[in-house]
Amino acid sequence: MMTREMLLGEMARSAIDEEKIYMSLTLSLFRELQRPNQERFDQLMQATASLTVITRQVLQANPGLVKILRYCLAPVISQMRLGQIIGLGTTDSFEERQATPTDEQADRLARWFNDYLDRERFPWLANPKVSPTERRISESFAKLWTVSLLSNQNTATKYRTQRKERQEKAIVEALQGMGLKFQALLGPPAQPSRMRRKPGDPPHPKVAAKLGGITSVHEVQAGHFVKEQKILGGPQKKQKADITVRPSVEELLFCIEAKAVGIKIDSTKRLKELNDKCTDWNGSSLPVQTIGVCAGMFNSSELIATIKLRGVPIFFEHALDKLTDFLRDGLYYGATWNPPALFPDVSIEEATAALAKIKTATAHAVEADDSPAEG
Repeated sequence: MMTREMLLGEMARSAIDEEKIYMSLTLSLFRELQRPNQERFDQLMQATASLTVITRQVLQANPGLVKILRYCLAPVISQMRLGQIIGLGTTDSFEERQATPTDEQADRLARWFNDYLDRERFPWLANPKVSPTERRISESFAKLWTVSLLSNQNTATKYRTQRKERQEKAIVEALQGMGLKFQALLGPPAQPSRMRRKPGDPPHPKVAAKLGGITSVHEVQAGHFVKEQKILGGPQKKQKADITVRPSVEELLFCIEAKAVGIKIDSTKRLKELNDKCTDWNGSSLPVQTIGVCAGMFNSSELIATIKLRGVPIFFEHALDKLTDFLRDGLYYGATWNPPALFPDVSIEEATAALAKIKTATAHAVEADDSPAEG
């Protein structure tokens, strides 16, 4: 039976593994991003005559430069904040899709960039008469500085995406290891190819694609799993599960949520997301068992409250054999799944207080794309 001591052992292993994953993955991402960012900087310097000519015409001819120009400012500005300044929600369309800004948008961008360029990083802007040697040294250091700023932020953004993908891949491999198969489309198995029509035969009826989410257990075939599907049926909020599994012919779906947390203060919010989804899925007309797969830094009392009081089994990325035991045999760390009986060494008062903390958790007040997170 799972106890706090057992849970703390799993948590310690998970925290160590998360630190190792963070260091190895972020370093490789940073190195990978440096080269394209160096090329962006070189293009910027050529197009703007070393930042001395930032005009409407330059920005309309090179809208993708808006991205690196944001990192030439003091302070650096986010996509969303800069977009707001020029009357848009974000500058993503210029940076990623090369959309051409209007005359008014380009003028506002040029004015903002010229007003807030970091003149300490680019000293030739204040003193254009420096010697050629000093100018070369200044430009070299400015390039290193700017590329590092952009690469660091891009690394943070890409890490979040790749960390989630890595965790979900590990879960999928565990499911496939127990014989389950990925189901690309909701619904029954594809029918054998139909006979070729003969002249005069009526046309074959069209088969409508199943869209929108899961409305019936049978839309997930026995022995299969699907990814990123909403759980429908009922008035509750239609929440999407990372992975939904139907391991047998039993009419029961297992909705798996993957949560990797590198900073412990974020764990309460992540568990709130898991608990909120559990509430919504329990309110649907479908038979659903919510499951959490965690990695990284969590609070033991909050994990215990989620398991014991909400009936959500928590597994760890480094021990996914426990997940497959649960899906195959209904065993949770060697014992039959019975949430109220778990953690006999933890009082109901402690678990209840932890659950209340989860329910009232809020996101940190950080503007989206304002770290400045990148697209």
